[in-house]
Amino acid sequence: MIPSPGAIAASIFTTCFGLTGCVGEARAQADYRNLDPGHPIAVEDAQPIEFHAFEAQMGIPRFSHDGRGRWTVGFEPELKWGVLKDTQIGYSHESVVSGDARNTVFVGRDQQVHLLYNFNREGNVLPALAVRPELAVSSGSLGSQSDHGAMKWIVSKTLGENRIHVNGSYTVGPTAGRGQGGDLVNRFLYGAAYERTFPLQFVVLVADVYARKPIDGSRTAVVFDVGARWQVAPLWVLDAGISSGALRSAAASDIGFTVGVSRSFSFRRFYPLEGST
Repeated sequence: MIPSPGAIAASIFTTCFGLTGCVGEARAQADYRNLDPGHPIAVEDAQPIEFHAFEAQMGIPRFSHDGRGRWTVGFEPELKWGVLKDTQIGYSHESVVSGDARNTVFVGRDQQVHLLYNFNREGNVLPALAVRPELAVSSGSLGSQSDHGAMKWIVSKTLGENRIHVNGSYTVGPTAGRGQGGDLVNRFLYGAAYERTFPLQFVVLVADVYARKPIDGSRTAVVFDVGARWQVAPLWVLDAGISSGALRSAAASDIGFTVGVSRSFSFRRFYPLEGST
């Protein structure tokens, strides 16, 4: 029997977390200031992960509830690799348990592959600039039903202990059926985030507001997120947040929350020997 995409994704991430215990000297360093979509807000920053490093992320879990009585618990593991300087590639898969008063289902949604390239590092005047092309493949009964390509533009600027981020993305591909698609695929998304760093505590507080048009053609939703990221160890970061779509109720949930964990690791052989060029 051919395993489902969800089972394959679970195997990949179980293996990755297991490998982190036996990779030898870990030279990767987690960065609690790196903002990734959904950990815990939707708007991300322009900084890829460290060159040579890997990062595995697990949501445990994301819960949302809308005004129509439907609740959803989402699970979206992601694996990223700093494949080149200022460049990362990543893979993620979304699965959900969703229910209402009549029934409950556990299904996959979409898989996504992305590349994040920072083509301008932040300077005294210019902000950090990055692009993120994405390819989403439908892999479950609640998925977007077709393949979709997207391009996201990202701007980040540091102001002392504060950072401001602006994102904008647009997706090409067919419109999905009513109720199809999830967090990985939107027709468009644009928003801004504010980040406040507390370096002595290795904590950042974050908040964003963004508009997104679901890929099924539903009304545009305006969502507000607030949360925190905490570096609990050199290689581990925890995140938690809450969200509300009450700014403009539509496809967005009325209330939601998320808790996640990120683990950075690397392999010694990926680093050049000291003194080599």
